[in-house]
Amino acid sequence: MWRLSTACALIAQVWLGYSQTGGGGRLAFEVASIRPSGPHSPRGWVGGPGSSDPGRYVFNRANLADLIGVAYDVQFFQISSKKPLDRYVFDLAANVPHGATKSQFREMMRNLLNERFQLRSHIESRGFPAYVLVVARAGLKMKESTGDVAPPSTESRKSRQDSEFPDLPPDRPGIVVNHSASGGGEIIRVSARRQSVAALARMLGSENGRRLVDATGLKGTYDFTLKFTREYSTAPSADEALVLEAPLLPRALQQQLGLQLVAKTLPFDVVVVESFNNIPTEN
Repeated sequence: MWRLSTACALIAQVWLGYSQTGGGGRLAFEVASIRPSGPHSPRGWVGGPGSSDPGRYVFNRANLADLIGVAYDVQFFQISSKKPLDRYVFDLAANVPHGATKSQFREMMRNLLNERFQLRSHIESRGFPAYVLVVARAGLKMKESTGDVAPPSTESRKSRQDSEFPDLPPDRPGIVVNHSASGGGEIIRVSARRQSVAALARMLGSENGRRLVDATGLKGTYDFTLKFTREYSTAPSADEALVLEAPLLPRALQQQLGLQLVAKTLPFDVVVVESFNNIPTEN
């Protein structure tokens, strides 16, 4: 039985590799189209491995920086180019081979950019100011998720509607954010269900020009709310009344979630773009 299952797995791997290389030895989408976006093309992306539609990936109104970010799994600050990458926007639609992993999907994206945009680049490590997220000395205050969420009762639906925090769909995990502007800054409210600390760090993105990186070592998922003030960079400081209603992020994380920000300089991989064509070759 072990030999049979192993052989089946090897056959599946060989078939997957054959279906993705197109005979050229490189991972490739079955079909891929990149066209200039029309005036009514809505910006957004959907599908791909790990989603509800793993066999189809669409990204509309994507500039080259967007596509590089997807292909290399990096954020915009990890992309360096002497020429602007956002001059043109495109609609990408691709059929992903059955069984492709996220890693294989990203390799297909890289090959697509190399072939269609003649993108040439390399990876190098650069230091950036960052905040690492750690558990505060007083201990973690977030509640670990208990599992599936039951459909809400009429009473619980009413209590959610009365809450100042954004509403989450009752039947699935997620993270929702809303913003309310006030003098010198804005109050940000976050509702999360079955989310990791790493997902929280990605959602927050940066603070005072420093990237947020999860260094808690926590592997679980949590249900939590977070309310904090973020100051506008163009304003001298947020109004005192605003900060009294919702503290700035470092204090909010410590008081509400039991997490702490520690300033450091950390190395990040950077995609250094050497050359590319603004317009892709024909489909």
